[in-house]
Amino acid sequence: MSDTSGRRASAPDEEPDAGRETLSRRDLQDRAIRGASWTMIHTVTGVPVAFFVNLLLAHALGVVHYGRLAFLMTLMDVATGIVALGVTTGTIQFGAKAHAAGRRDEVRLLLSKAQGFRLLVAAPLLTVVVVLVAHVSTPMLLLALVFGVWMPGFLDGATTCLGIENKTAWGAKIGMLVNLIMQAGVAISVLITHQADVVWVTRLILGAVGVGLALLVIDPGYRSAVLRPSIPKGMPAGFWRFAIPTALAGVVATLVLSRTEVFFLAWLGDAAAVGYFALAFGLASHIFAPAQALVGPLMPAISGLREVDVDSVKDAFWRTIRTSSLMVAALCVVGVPAFALLIPVLYGDAFSVSAPMFVALSISAGLLIAAGPVSAFVMGRLAARAMLMINLVALAIDAGLAASLIPVIGAWGAVLANMSGAVTLLTLLVRAELRAMAISWRDLLGEVRSLVVALPICVLVWWAAGHLGLPAVVEAVIAGLVGTAAWVIVVRLVHGGVTESDARALERVVPPRGRALVARLLASVVTKRKT
Repeated sequence: MSDTSGRRASAPDEEPDAGRETLSRRDLQDRAIRGASWTMIHTVTGVPVAFFVNLLLAHALGVVHYGRLAFLMTLMDVATGIVALGVTTGTIQFGAKAHAAGRRDEVRLLLSKAQGFRLLVAAPLLTVVVVLVAHVSTPMLLLALVFGVWMPGFLDGATTCLGIENKTAWGAKIGMLVNLIMQAGVAISVLITHQADVVWVTRLILGAVGVGLALLVIDPGYRSAVLRPSIPKGMPAGFWRFAIPTALAGVVATLVLSRTEVFFLAWLGDAAAVGYFALAFGLASHIFAPAQALVGPLMPAISGLREVDVDSVKDAFWRTIRTSSLMVAALCVVGVPAFALLIPVLYGDAFSVSAPMFVALSISAGLLIAAGPVSAFVMGRLAARAMLMINLVALAIDAGLAASLIPVIGAWGAVLANMSGAVTLLTLLVRAELRAMAISWRDLLGEVRSLVVALPICVLVWWAAGHLGLPAVVEAVIAGLVGTAAWVIVVRLVHGGVTESDARALERVVPPRGRALVARLLASVVTKRKT
């Protein structure tokens, strides 16, 4: 229970420093590393399961109904972002700063008011959106509203607390369990019904379980605040000035970066094109999941770091950029060419046209994930207005190209629109952060040489292996081996790897049993940085 001093009793499995009034730089780093480590475990276990379930969905639903499922899932993602008005992100940012500084009463008050907003504003608005746009049967609609809207609306503050308290490790553990349950439920539902609408509702029902589980591991005082919503007025100074632009920026970014082109395809293209694009986009997201796992725990850690040790922010920026770029580069040369060659074998000839789309979307997805730490640092500065303007420019380009190209070239119009929006967003976002930190483009490109050399190798190896005239499995193996060898050689020649200290930091993220293997793999790309 919380007391008047802001201290509390230890929870099971809690970090030994959790009762301090303030968190030190070391505390924040250790919690971020634990969070990244467990997120990596979640990714390693969850991605293969999700991959096989996705494979089952593609075969069981077919191209058209697979696209229908993608439409419904994207609808819920976009609608949730629109009605949340940045309250979740704002609560994490302001709450993480207050929690790191030991201002626990301030956090509890913020949580209670944020929960009131979800129930009084966000959930009713999301209900209207789903009713008007989803176009599913009444039983499916009612289940979607209960488990996809109102249950998360009542309990979602618990997952917010995981970010505020920097308990991203617990978040990953819960996510790992829920993912296994949800994927099993999805597999069963598609095998029994072969209906996209039923699969969608099943995902919503089982996904709501994780929201409730988070209540068990958060601070008891924070738990009480979550379960006692209050009128959302009197927020901390500057909260709405941050939250509203952040919400708008988040919605626009979702429209730019997610597969929202399926809406344009559904309206301007044909049903099969939705399926082709959705598969390529989904696989591109899966392939980079291990790199994405490193970025999530950064947001609350960086906000707290700015509060307690601002002088270390620039060093943290360079390290995260180098390590995220290295992981994305490795996945580009090892996984993308090989997997593209296997798509017709795994998913059937009906999806063979998705293979080149997958390669193209993987390049833009990889660049965005490599630059993910930049977003974390921008959010750490609470630069919401800058992010909003950047996202609006990217959206204008994305939507304009989608509307003009999809009627002419179908799914490829969606691919080109998505890539153009992503590259625009990436360029403007990085430029803004480089200016804020007084860093040049030349310095940045020097730190991400591992990724710069990986992209042309990825495309060249995929193209060349696909013309060997061998069985697809053999071509995939050759592509993976040749791409990896060529990349390692070039990285060492241009001194584009990571430093010894970067490698040690990456090893800390990996569970103990895997550290020896990771150390051996990293040894081939540890180089002295050449400026």
